[in-house]
Amino acid sequence: MGVRPVVVVLIGVFVLGGSASATAPQAPTFTKDVAPILYKNCSQCHRPNEVAPMPLITYDQVRPWARSIKSKVLKKEMPPWGVGRTTLEFSNDRRMSDKEISTLVAWVDAGARKGND
Repeated sequence: MGVRPVVVVLIGVFVLGGSASATAPQAPTFTKDVAPILYKNCSQCHRPNEVAPMPLITYDQVRPWARSIKSKVLKKEMPPWGVGRTTLEFSNDRRMSDKEISTLVAWVDAGARKGND
């Protein structure tokens, strides 16, 4: 009779454990999550024939720079914004939100996957 409760507990652990992983948020992908952030904040300079040293348009262009991008956005060195702290709002403000930075960091930490085209 002592075996049945153990079996029930084990089944419950597997069922709950399986459902928890099924509902866990997916890691960000370049196509779905990262590209829109880069297009909004980076591609004005990071494109061919512009001031930045490398284009950041396609996955193949961005992937080699993933760790460097993570480092630069965490330090808030990129995108550059020389105005500093102010109460004024600028229409050309390229600073990233905390959510955008978190998305880029999570993408790099999860292996910088491309995702579906």
